[in-house]
Amino acid sequence: MQAKVVFVTDPMCSWCWGMAEEIERVRRDGAAEFEFDCVLGGINVDSTLPVTDFARARLADIWRRVTDVTGTTFGSGLPGGDFVYNSVRACAACEAVRELTQAPPFEYVHRLQRCFFVDGADVTDASLLMREAVALGVDPIRFEALCETPAILDRVQDGVAIAKSYGTAALPSVLVDAAGVRALVAGGYVDAPTLIDSVRAYLRRV
Repeated sequence: MQAKVVFVTDPMCSWCWGMAEEIERVRRDGAAEFEFDCVLGGINVDSTLPVTDFARARLADIWRRVTDVTGTTFGSGLPGGDFVYNSVRACAACEAVRELTQAPPFEYVHRLQRCFFVDGADVTDASLLMREAVALGVDPIRFEALCETPAILDRVQDGVAIAKSYGTAALPSVLVDAAGVRALVAGGYVDAPTLIDSVRAYLRRV
């Protein structure tokens, strides 16, 4: 049985967007060796207040640092107006896509990241979440019905709890499931070759 590499990520995580291309490289280059899944770690899941000017300036600084390290492109900033930086609704949409496609929602997560970090779109908006899901072939009626069901919201909360239980305070993080054990093998940004080497090294030890 193949080991499973689990990425702890989020549609609204700056460093996760910075690592998106490396995640895809790992999935491509490691396809013969590993299975892959993702856990949605959640960003500001209890936040209810609009982002302040100070927070916007702080996030702009974080984006500059992500670009310096990864070369990833960002747009001009966060959505305007009374935007609340809370990823629960986006995570729920990702879990609905997972349910409807019966596959980890990597492509959908990356589409939302691009909408948010490059286009400056509000990925908590129901119409945007629907549009991006339909673009992947998801049935819109079933998607809308699923997004705010207790089962999907519970799955989001479970993902956040799983992320915290493994000490994944720095997203993205990488877990490995092997020999009946799940372990944290990377926290924060790491490039694809280094990550694959780290997973292989861990597997040699178990």
